[in-house]
Amino acid sequence: MNQEEVRRFTERYFAAFSSHVMESHPAYFTVKLPKIVDKDIGNRPFYWSWVEKMNIPPQPMIITFTFEPDQKPEGFRSEYLHFGSGRLDQIFQSARRHGRFVCLFEQADTRLSGRRGAERRSAPLVPWLNLNIKISFVCDKKRDVLLSFGVNLHQSRISCNFYSFVCSLNLGPSIPDYFYTLDRQLSLDQAMAMVEQEVEQVIEQQDNRWAEEARERLAEEIAILSAYYDEMTTSSENDADQQSDEGDYGGEPTLSDSKSSTPSSQRGSERPQSAAEQLPLEQPQSEQSAPESLDTYRANGGRILDFLRQYTIPETPKEEIDQSNWQQSTPQEEKERRIAELKWQYEPRIEVSLINGGLFYLYSTPPVGALRQSTRRS
Repeated sequence: MNQEEVRRFTERYFAAFSSHVMESHPAYFTVKLPKIVDKDIGNRPFYWSWVEKMNIPPQPMIITFTFEPDQKPEGFRSEYLHFGSGRLDQIFQSARRHGRFVCLFEQADTRLSGRRGAERRSAPLVPWLNLNIKISFVCDKKRDVLLSFGVNLHQSRISCNFYSFVCSLNLGPSIPDYFYTLDRQLSLDQAMAMVEQEVEQVIEQQDNRWAEEARERLAEEIAILSAYYDEMTTSSENDADQQSDEGDYGGEPTLSDSKSSTPSSQRGSERPQSAAEQLPLEQPQSEQSAPESLDTYRANGGRILDFLRQYTIPETPKEEIDQSNWQQSTPQEEKERRIAELKWQYEPRIEVSLINGGLFYLYSTPPVGALRQSTRRS
């Protein structure tokens, strides 16, 4: 969206909520937010909870939005609104939340002739349920099919491409003069069932080669992944066998071997030590150093961690540490996890979601013809 489109959308958004525009300039405009808009984009949840609890009249927020960064108004604060900004994203979310479902009436003219002052006659407005649906064919690629259905709730008829027909009409939020609405003969659940049947027919008419090709790519990726992990398992087993062979035949000499390799002259010169010589030398009690204080230890250049280990922190032996949660996953576990990720990415699936809808009371009759699909690839 360029800046002109951003401004046009923002003005339509505030006009839909009957917001009071205090000042309008080619580069900016100042608007007083209504209560419902302030709650959505004002970022004042604690203020509104306090107002509602105390039951006091709220003070609406006044914001100035600029659309040209080099033409800001002087003397008061403004906010630069552009595509990708956080405030515009809040406006999108608010419009999606409040404008997903609408109820509108066609503003038609029931004059018997085109002459001014001609007699008017009352005319009926037929209720139509509009549902705009997106069908997504998902694998490692994605294809979207956009459908728009209109269900006549009075005569049990269904119209395709209803949205394009409604866009050409003059619609308003209130019923016009000299019109009345017909009763609904179908419930909303029955209308939804009719739309579901139409969606199923559209899915059945689709070519399923995309799913077959996706499964072929999935099988190819799984085969490559399995070959990689099989090769890794084989190499690790060979390394383990080689290490065991080196331990049996090519390891380090034992103590008996080192004694046998000692020359006889050196063995003859060795004499057994007495018991007094074998005991460790003990220092006199007076010569043993007393525990140092923390300041003394730091002054002598010692490390604080060593001091804490020596006097404060008990060290846990390594064999007593529970490392079950830190064990490295096996190659088989990694392989299963990677296969699950590939299936999530490549496995073909169909997702159906409702974009938006509305209840329209129309004087004009929409065409009931062949279904034309709006397709979008991604």
